[in-house]
Amino acid sequence: MALGPAEFFSFRERDLDGAKAAVGQDFFTTSMDLVDRTASYDFRFDGVVLGALAVGVSQINSGLEIGTADLEDCYYVNYSASGSMHARHRRRAVEVTPGWGAVYHPVGPVAMTTSDEYGSYAVRIDRGAVNAALEEQLGHPVPPDPVLEPHVDLRTGPGRRWDRLVRLLCDEARTTPSALSHPMIAAPLHDAVVTGFVHATEHRWRETLGRPSRCWSRTPVRRAVEAMRSDPAQPFTPNGLARLAGASTRTLHDGFRRHLDTTPMAYLRLVRLERAHAELRAADPRGTTVAAVAHRWGFTHVSRFAQVYRRTYGRPPGATLRGG
Repeated sequence: MALGPAEFFSFRERDLDGAKAAVGQDFFTTSMDLVDRTASYDFRFDGVVLGALAVGVSQINSGLEIGTADLEDCYYVNYSASGSMHARHRRRAVEVTPGWGAVYHPVGPVAMTTSDEYGSYAVRIDRGAVNAALEEQLGHPVPPDPVLEPHVDLRTGPGRRWDRLVRLLCDEARTTPSALSHPMIAAPLHDAVVTGFVHATEHRWRETLGRPSRCWSRTPVRRAVEAMRSDPAQPFTPNGLARLAGASTRTLHDGFRRHLDTTPMAYLRLVRLERAHAELRAADPRGTTVAAVAHRWGFTHVSRFAQVYRRTYGRPPGATLRGG
């Protein structure tokens, strides 16, 4: 299924009504009141809506009392970049401090109290995407509303990796032009955030997700390789490749490690590098640039592309373009 274009948002509000409208546009309807009714108010919120995700980073200067009704069709995660927050949800209390986040279910109102100068990352994920990611990773159905613990540890392991992905999306949302406008880059990042979430949160299947899933057959690997080589410009994701290969993502990952000593996405980058090399060799330097070719094949950072290219082909990409 096509991801659709990224939709970026950026708000700066100095009144509560404007802030509530901004949050309601891409996240959910809230109530907001200042802890100190006489305090000044300044709210900034930047982010992106991408497929099943809405991801943003916000900053408020004065403590708030925030409330929501049932989220209904999504999970919501809020964690601290600076300051702290006390959250109440489904008869559980969660202290949100740097390194710890709160996870809110689709059902159950939420009440939050922030400190002054509270900076936070906010992630909304459609409930259907969470279920699909869990089922794909496990290889079997899960209940419609899997019970996730109300906190997420972002200090080590899967939580830290998920935090890096969220911050990357927020950074790209504030960058012009953004790499998220390129489907080959946006699609795998989208799936990585959704899948990373089910690995980072606590639930009854967490231990199972941590176990390796063995792939002794070469057939899934062969199918994935054929798909990548036949049309490397497709915005492949690990989940999409796994479906094409007839295996779970974890099984396909093990198969690539076992039989090719790489990962599916690393192999895809190599195939795209080959196509970029061929394009540079055939191109007229008066009509294109290294950056244009790199971006066309999904390489966001031209300097990193140049490093990988030189390591692979023994010369900088500019020399190839000039016929040197």
